Amino acid sequence: MLSSKFARQLSSTASRCGAPRALPTTPRRAYASVSSANAPAVDKLKVNGNRLWDDIHYTAQWSAPSPGGVTRLCADDNDKLARDWFREQVLALGADYKVNATGTQIAVIEGEDSSIPPIAMGSHLDTVATGGRFDGPLGVIGGLEVLRSLKEQGIKTRAPLCLFNWTNEEGARFFPLLGSSIVYAGRSTIQAAHASQSNDHSGITMGSELARIGYVGDGPNTFQEFPISAHFEIHVEQATTLEKAGKPIGWVEGWQGMTWYSLHLKGANGHANTYPMHGRRDALAGAGKIISALDDLAYTHNGRTTVTNILSGPWGACNIQSDTKLSFCLMHWEASGLDAMGRDIESRIRAISARHGLETTAKRDIHLYPGNFWPDAVDCVRRACGEKGMPSRTGTGHDSTMTQLLVPTAMVFARAKGGVSHSPEEWSDKEDCAESALALGKAVLNFDELMKTKREFELPAHIAAERKAMSVGRD
Repeated sequence: MLSSKFARQLSSTASRCGAPRALPTTPRRAYASVSSANAPAVDKLKVNGNRLWDDIHYTAQWSAPSPGGVTRLCADDNDKLARDWFREQVLALGADYKVNATGTQIAVIEGEDSSIPPIAMGSHLDTVATGGRFDGPLGVIGGLEVLRSLKEQGIKTRAPLCLFNWTNEEGARFFPLLGSSIVYAGRSTIQAAHASQSNDHSGITMGSELARIGYVGDGPNTFQEFPISAHFEIHVEQATTLEKAGKPIGWVEGWQGMTWYSLHLKGANGHANTYPMHGRRDALAGAGKIISALDDLAYTHNGRTTVTNILSGPWGACNIQSDTKLSFCLMHWEASGLDAMGRDIESRIRAISARHGLETTAKRDIHLYPGNFWPDAVDCVRRACGEKGMPSRTGTGHDSTMTQLLVPTAMVFARAKGGVSHSPEEWSDKEDCAESALALGKAVLNFDELMKTKREFELPAHIAAERKAMSVGRD
């Protein structure tokens, strides 16, 4: 039977983590009529590509054994070493440095007017278990290179600048993902982040491991405590759009919709050899059919699905599996498609659970519709890229998909060889990494200049719809 918790949990989680249900798909934005001029300071900015490249490879040493790649999971001993290195680098620049309760490192460089909330850059230094040295680290180290270059070249912004090393963006060790930026955006809590369970089912939590490595700080945790003016992020493209076009960099216009579920199936214990097949309540058999249904779901709805974690028990040679847990994600470029996939899989889970006599508890941990980044911020990146760039879209979530709920946000893509990521074969050339850091710095300078004449920024359609719905709710 299907637990009555199923519908209640999905509904409550959606209201916390999702945009309004009736979200129209937002079309690509045309920028042809917008000026291509950059801020005056942009022409002065250069970055040190050699230093950036050396730092990318130097920090790759902090890894569990991973031939050719990097395995540096959130709050493990190697993550501590990378964090320690980051702290040393930003303190050497004279940054005001803090760590918050979810372990995110925050470095602020003063500007000419300290009353303005900082313009932020950020990404993550942690990786997945089979990761490379670019996905995540390029965004943090590229931001560091921007801060260094601005200081060396005597370029001072009017607004302060901020660099985040966000915690647990990948969700590779602790679920759910976006572990700190989701708290910053007000879509989760410090307590929930600390309680995030290890994906190896050891019972270890993110809070206990952050405390173990000394990275539970007293710095600001939310946007209300520490507002920023904007957020910009470099990332490898994770697709081949730039590579096919022969472009080293791109501006990211928006993202694919995504939903992550946790599913717990409970059956009954019994002897694996002697119990008749009819009447068994085998949780793993039910899970297997759900996994097969998920694979079919992707093709039926022209979307994407992946089971990312599975645990089943009791362990042994002769036990019917009475307790099985799954985590899986749904992805779609259209809001209506993501909704349809969610309804379909929930219906299939109910039917499969009923057939196998399983008690089923489901939770929708993260739900984010497809959407566009803020037009003004995207235009700052577009102008920064110039002829070397082109528009692209991201197929997954980033810390920027949390900050875009709050402030103007945009991303810079660096060309990725073969579109490979989350693999030891992940690769972006030295010149492309340097171009992405330069575009990041130019975009920040463009936004700093823009704020001198503009206070109100155009909201993306999904943000405008959500804020309108919240306002109606308050009334």
